Amino acid sequence: MGINIDTSEIQFFLKAAAINVTRLVNKSIDSYNNLLQIDPQSAKEINNELGDALEKKGSYDSAIKAYSKVLKVDPNNVEALFKLGRIYTRLGQTGEALEALRKVTVLDANIPEAFYLLGSVHFALEDNNEAQAAFNKAVKLNPGYADAYYKLGLIADARNDHDSAITAYQKTIALKPDFIKAYQSLGFAYEAIGKRDEAVKYFKKSLEMEEKNGSGAT
Repeated sequence: MGINIDTSEIQFFLKAAAINVTRLVNKSIDSYNNLLQIDPQSAKEINNELGDALEKKGSYDSAIKAYSKVLKVDPNNVEALFKLGRIYTRLGQTGEALEALRKVTVLDANIPEAFYLLGSVHFALEDNNEAQAAFNKAVKLNPGYADAYYKLGLIADARNDHDSAITAYQKTIALKPDFIKAYQSLGFAYEAIGKRDEAVKYFKKSLEMEEKNGSGAT
């Protein structure tokens, strides 16, 4: 017979464990589940919050284990799948990232960040057709997605479609005026079509912004 307690106390303990003793992540939740018979929904919430704390700390391997425990209870949990996809993308684990993010976009086709990450993985793999489709979906869902427009510009540049690239970069800086890399890319795109004066203007702008920020490109 399980002990009837307030699971919020357990959640507090596990959050503290995530902050201070990340090595407990493999055993702490299972031990408490067995001892206190936490219901699956509570265990799922605890693992999700634990994964968030671990990811925020940069303890990605432990965060992956926590989010994976959520999926053992709920294999179609979009939130956990998205967070796994985000970590795998950050770690460069492209196969795992594609698997998680594709599943997210099938389960919920209205998350622009999922399509952006999916596009970023395809872009890293030089699969530009798939990347472009994903970025286009991202900006359709979120017309203010500056980073997605920038990646669309990079794809256009890679195809030597510099006019389309310029349009995408201009859209990027209209949405995100401090995006230094977009100014640099505009300079290169204008240089590629022989518009030296425009190229110089954007190169100068990017240098001025770098000097002002004192921390390199955005």
